[in-house]
Amino acid sequence: MALILAGCGGGSSNSQFATDNASVACADGTVASYVGTSCTQMPAVFQWTSYSCTSTPSSICAALGTNGSNIKMSMDPNGQHTILVGSSQLWNVTAGQSVDVVISGTIYGASTNNNWPHFGNLPGQTGDGTEDNKTTVLCGTDCVALNGVSDIPCNQNSPIAYCIDQNTIDPYLTELAKFHPATSDHPYPFTVEIKLNGGITGTATLQSVGIHL
Repeated sequence: MALILAGCGGGSSNSQFATDNASVACADGTVASYVGTSCTQMPAVFQWTSYSCTSTPSSICAALGTNGSNIKMSMDPNGQHTILVGSSQLWNVTAGQSVDVVISGTIYGASTNNNWPHFGNLPGQTGDGTEDNKTTVLCGTDCVALNGVSDIPCNQNSPIAYCIDQNTIDPYLTELAKFHPATSDHPYPFTVEIKLNGGITGTATLQSVGIHL
């Protein structure tokens, strides 16, 4: 997957982590402030390593900021073990536009992975537009269910709940991936990927996605 240059809204991993302390609780910030740090939502311990963005037009990635500085990482006041990843609609697209954001890192201590997309007052897609939020834990032979992947795509053929705001996580529990917890000396790589494509005549929107690891 191509990287947009840092000055155009993309980024890369830092060789030295500004924070590498499993006792530091995850807190409100941005993707840019997270990259190069570690934090915990016990028992899960995250190390956030890189960010990339590709888009058509390139101005979408630029609006998301260098290293994702305009993408918020927020603690969910209504749920434990949840980080809300949101862009204040900066990644929403119309016909002919697309964007692909990938946030990467490693994790240990967690045993499940589940996404919860939030659409607000807008539908996830119209026409031939598509929205896809996918979190992948590369658990290999230690995967128990769904190969470590929680994927909730919104397209013309998706269940309605995958494209309209839901009050509970229940419609997404079928996408609950399970795996044996990794240890601190052998953490799993993971990615959070958010893709929106307006197609030829459509739109795609996402307010935020709650990642539950």
